[in-house]
Amino acid sequence: MTKKHSFYGILLAIMCTCALDSCTILMEHSVSKELICPPPPTQNCYPQRYIGNSIDTSSINKERFLKIERVNGLDNTIIDEWNISFLDKDNIWTTASAGGQQVLRKIDIEQETDIKEIIPQQYEESGAIGFLTGNSQYTLAAYLPGTAFSGDAGIYLTQSKLDEITIKKEIPPSELFHWDSHPSLSPNGKILFFSSDRNNTLRGTELYVALKGENWSKAYNCGRFINSNCDELSPFITKTGHTLLFSSSGHNTIGGYDIFSAEFNPELLEKGILADDSLMIENAFGRPQNIGSPINTIYDELFPSSPSPRTDTLLYYSSNQYAPNQNYAFDMFVIHPAYSYDSSIFIAKSDIIKSAFKRADKLDPRELITVEGKIVDEKNRKPVRGAEVTSLTYPNNEIIDQQFTDTIGQYKIKVQINKPVQITAESDKLFFNTITATFSAKDSNSFISEPLTLPAILSMRINFPLGEYQKPYIYVLDSNGFETTIQWKDAIIRLASNLLKFEKNIGSVSLTGHTDDIGSDAFNMDLGKKRANFIIQTLVKLGVPSTLLQAESEGEHVLPSKRNGESLDLFRKRCRRVELIKEIK
Repeated sequence: MTKKHSFYGILLAIMCTCALDSCTILMEHSVSKELICPPPPTQNCYPQRYIGNSIDTSSINKERFLKIERVNGLDNTIIDEWNISFLDKDNIWTTASAGGQQVLRKIDIEQETDIKEIIPQQYEESGAIGFLTGNSQYTLAAYLPGTAFSGDAGIYLTQSKLDEITIKKEIPPSELFHWDSHPSLSPNGKILFFSSDRNNTLRGTELYVALKGENWSKAYNCGRFINSNCDELSPFITKTGHTLLFSSSGHNTIGGYDIFSAEFNPELLEKGILADDSLMIENAFGRPQNIGSPINTIYDELFPSSPSPRTDTLLYYSSNQYAPNQNYAFDMFVIHPAYSYDSSIFIAKSDIIKSAFKRADKLDPRELITVEGKIVDEKNRKPVRGAEVTSLTYPNNEIIDQQFTDTIGQYKIKVQINKPVQITAESDKLFFNTITATFSAKDSNSFISEPLTLPAILSMRINFPLGEYQKPYIYVLDSNGFETTIQWKDAIIRLASNLLKFEKNIGSVSLTGHTDDIGSDAFNMDLGKKRANFIIQTLVKLGVPSTLLQAESEGEHVLPSKRNGESLDLFRKRCRRVELIKEIK
């Protein structure tokens, strides 16, 4: 039996749930799903077998490894859990189904694998709602009005307030008498992907895309690279804005529905939509790649999502792998980083020379444009004069151009088009900061709207195991507590380079260690001091004079404010930090 016939009873059953189809809303669970929903169409669906690489989740002799677990609280044996929608840090929702009804709930994530609280959604509208996307200011959802024709789900603009979602109106990419569902908005809110059966029932469900300007454009089929003769479902645009994850029963699968990843060019996609050019839209996508086992199994994996730009290290998804032949078999899973400690802390002054940025060779002048921007003090927003600004290729960190800001903090610098570029800046009185952006040819001579801010206080979130102070985890965290691609050694080398460059202007640098709220006050004061001293010892190894550096501790006395809906695990990760302040001569 092919996947199409083995899962389609669930697909058009769950897709009637998943798809918000009214045929399931009032039916008892005991009724056969084949009777609740129409039979599957006859499709020429013959996916190839995936024989590619697997994701390495082994932990043997590793400082950091990936681990797959079911999400505690979203593994209920009487509910099908479909997806998690991350609108904002404190606005997270999950869509599920039980007893023939769609269930939308707000959740509070305790840590990556645990749900702290589930708040059922209350709304006045009759019908079914789910699969939220966007943010708290602009939220879309799939919705099936109670009076609609069977299967006529659409995409609706909603209003999100606290624990309530209110339906406002259907947006134009939706079409009457078609099933349009699983919306996913790009981070900038301009590009919408969704799944639909509008094209040809013999091809099942396919992915479509629309563009938001003053008004929404019509919807365009994503083309033959993305859509197969089988079903494509549950698109998700990652935080990078140029990677599309989705589920498919076609292409090359391990079995059932697998999760795929495809890169796309947002600028080319937008241009194709504005030009009404289907071929240009199709060519904006790269070839989909199966993300591999053990995420994908011989069963069904659907609805990928993540709050992190690094979906290779934090990804939520739904799967029926634990009970594929049972009702209510779908649970939420997560792949996330787990750690041992970094057993190698050797670092030397020569590492600064090795890490120095190299100038990029053989850049095509036709791929370079000039952009303008401004550098300001993060605290008082005043312009920073004489700051050094560097544009770098990403992720190779090769220099494209270097300039200095003028008397009003502005700069002009060359960048590469159609590829990610980092713009980094630093100064003697402040520390450094970096932004990553992708520019197109039309951005030539444009002004970057948001100034790059340089901090007077630098927070280094080098993450340590509980109670540890000299064996950090490999990767530093960002201000939200998520793992970055920057290793702790590289972060300290970057800091040392900045201090050595402006050494003559620096009177002293104070380093203050902070801890989370676990442990006694005395223990945490001592632990904070030890962590600050660990950074100092490493900086001295890199050539920074010890006379410039002073260690202090606040322990758990200066905790950051806990954000609404923030997990306790993320909050405590943000607490553990070492803050640096320069005193200028």
